[in-house]
Amino acid sequence: MKNRVVQLLFVFTIAAIILIVLDKSIISLYTLIGILWPITIVGISFVIFIENRSPQSTLAWFLVLAILPIIGVLLYLLFGRSRWRRKKHLQRSEEKRMIFREILAGKSFNLDISSPLSERSTYLTQVIQKFGGGPVANETTTKLLTNGDETFTEIIQAIEDATHHIHIQYYIYRSDEIGTKIRDTLIRKAKSGVIVRFLYDGLGSNKLRSGFLQPMKDAGIEVVEFDSILSPWLLETVNYRNHRKIVIVDGTIGFTGGLNVGDEYLGRSKKFPIWRDSHLKIEGKALYKLQAIFLEDFLYATSRLNAHSWNQFMDRTYFPSQGIHQAEGAVQIVASGPSSDDTSIRNALLKIMGSAKKSIWIATPYFIPDQETLTLLRLSALSGVDVRILYPGKGDSIISDQASQSYFTPLLKAGVSIYTYTDAFMHAKIVLVDDEVASIGTANMDIRSFELNYEIIAVLYESKTVLDIKNDFEQDFKESIKITWESFQKRSIQKRMLESLMRLISPLL
Repeated sequence: MKNRVVQLLFVFTIAAIILIVLDKSIISLYTLIGILWPITIVGISFVIFIENRSPQSTLAWFLVLAILPIIGVLLYLLFGRSRWRRKKHLQRSEEKRMIFREILAGKSFNLDISSPLSERSTYLTQVIQKFGGGPVANETTTKLLTNGDETFTEIIQAIEDATHHIHIQYYIYRSDEIGTKIRDTLIRKAKSGVIVRFLYDGLGSNKLRSGFLQPMKDAGIEVVEFDSILSPWLLETVNYRNHRKIVIVDGTIGFTGGLNVGDEYLGRSKKFPIWRDSHLKIEGKALYKLQAIFLEDFLYATSRLNAHSWNQFMDRTYFPSQGIHQAEGAVQIVASGPSSDDTSIRNALLKIMGSAKKSIWIATPYFIPDQETLTLLRLSALSGVDVRILYPGKGDSIISDQASQSYFTPLLKAGVSIYTYTDAFMHAKIVLVDDEVASIGTANMDIRSFELNYEIIAVLYESKTVLDIKNDFEQDFKESIKITWESFQKRSIQKRMLESLMRLISPLL
């Protein structure tokens, strides 16, 4: 209701302006703008105020509307509506997803844990599932994939070996050399009889053109766009992007993590000749949840509303539930998005980090934490926990980079160690706690990933891959520069002012 009032005010203002322009009454135009635009701004401010957002977000929007009123209104219409004020399309999204989950819940996939975890790990799996995470699954092997060469080699090999289906989903998919190579591999497999479904985000992959996609469609691949930026629903969807990266082959091999598809992830970018990233290969029972998440997104994007079309995915060819009996530890898949009832990934990460007794190591390319996350990290460091943050030495966004660095001072003061990865971009999204529990996936340590994007992470308990993650961290720390409190305080007053300005608007990022 409140957002509808703001929209009507804005639409009425624009319509009145158009009518006056057509009537060539310039004085009346300025008069109308002078009257109606402040009313619109006041209306938006009132809506923001009574939505009871965080104080930081509320003050940030007030600042933007006060300093840049015209731009502020446009930004609000595109990016400002609260995720809690979900519109009909998000309600439909959740309704469709819920029906799919109910159908899935009626199937037996034997996900019971057959080998015990430690008391701490067992407790975490139970709490995270209550937060909205998937069921924990053992008999699952995982492999850490470091950087683009290793990741794309494994993915292409899995695609080449497919016999029944290939499901592929990316936020960014480029039509460059590696993108074309994977596309052509998918086309060959489709022509050989393998079912291929290709899902891409409408904003992140907006540069994909029909000339690149049509050969896939001609080969029988189901190509689907998630919330096109040309949609009439643009104002309702533009700020809620599908940031997930998922590849599933035959329901037995899956991939997720930080890497999209593009040559820059192979270090072929002039701006970033070194691109540090991490991905995860998964085999075994945990693929049940990964497959379910892909199908939820796919069915939403294709607007298939009837249960009959969904039942086609319920047979064992999509959910074989084949366990790897010699596997150690367990895996739990957690997903969240703007249509979720709660911020499941953020809550899961807070619980995992809050369980730390010895160490919390974080790798993230964007660090814009909410107040609870910032407080937890500070208090953990003050209590003697080894808290470390691995951050890019060279960022890809001036706004988010300066906003991130505005949080460094309170962390450094509390004893948190911050490392910048050489003079290169570090894009991995990993949390490691006490060398026992780790998460790796698509979610950055920022408000956008926690609240606005569709994201996914895999939580690993007591597996060998957790130690591989630790080894990668240790190597990365050796190749990084540790920021000291003394050196950070020497930055210029201009830089401090820029950080402070970006800090003010960081809740909007």
